[in-house]
Amino acid sequence: MIGTHRTTTSNIPIDNERSRLIVTFHNTAVVQVVNDRYVILNSGGWLTPTTKRRMNQASDVYRLNYVVFQKGWVWYVKTPKSITEFADYIVIDKLSGNILPSLP
Repeated sequence: MIGTHRTTTSNIPIDNERSRLIVTFHNTAVVQVVNDRYVILNSGGWLTPTTKRRMNQASDVYRLNYVVFQKGWVWYVKTPKSITEFADYIVIDKLSGNILPSLP
């Protein structure tokens, strides 16, 4: 289960995509999954424990193959292939575990 406090999920095709799963927390799409493969993370500037928890809950529930964690004041994204400093709109290929420069 993804936390219930102001969190919604929807599955909406956009343009020519087959699908886009969107996990929204407080009006911010914190996790988007395009075509059941490409994961886009966005804190909306809210680098809070709850935002991070929602991202990780989505990864667990939908098997998205990443973990967001914090060391000191810095957030990181860990995939099976690497650990990268978190940035809004980071794109992860959930099948390969690679961090991509943009959505293909």
